[in-house]
Amino acid sequence: MRTPRARTAAAACVLLALSAPSAAANSGTGTGTGTGNIVVAPAVTTRDEPVTVTVHAASCRTGSASSPAFGETRLTPQPDGAGGHATPAVSRDVAPGSYDITVTCDDGRSVTRTAAFTVINGAVRGGEGAAGGASTADLIIGGLMVASALIGGGVLWLRGEGREDRPAA
Repeated sequence: MRTPRARTAAAACVLLALSAPSAAANSGTGTGTGTGNIVVAPAVTTRDEPVTVTVHAASCRTGSASSPAFGETRLTPQPDGAGGHATPAVSRDVAPGSYDITVTCDDGRSVTRTAAFTVINGAVRGGEGAAGGASTADLIIGGLMVASALIGGGVLWLRGEGREDRPAA
């Protein structure tokens, strides 16, 4: 009887671990007149690197995206008609930090995503080691997941003590 419970507990821990990154992935806030979601990839970049800005709003297929990190760039309609996108390069002389993006549609509506992406010093894409490292939130979430796994495993272990000696019912 212990095996199904252990499998269930292990599956719950795996699901918890997989759900945490997606909960924190889109933590920026949008303000404005409701032109849709602004998504930036990668969320962490370096100077002189391109970022992809995507607006998910069928009513905002064309317009412009602007940020202090890259200036202003035109949006190109997405092939599926669900919005627009642009791929500006981060300026070479921009300071490290978080940057907002404002999208202005051709009809005059605009939306701003605060802290849409972060510019850091150094390399982002592996190779010579990680630059930037994990954020404080990443460390807290990871620590909580490890602690919950240890507590859950300990509870299952303690509940299972002595069951091998009991007669089957």
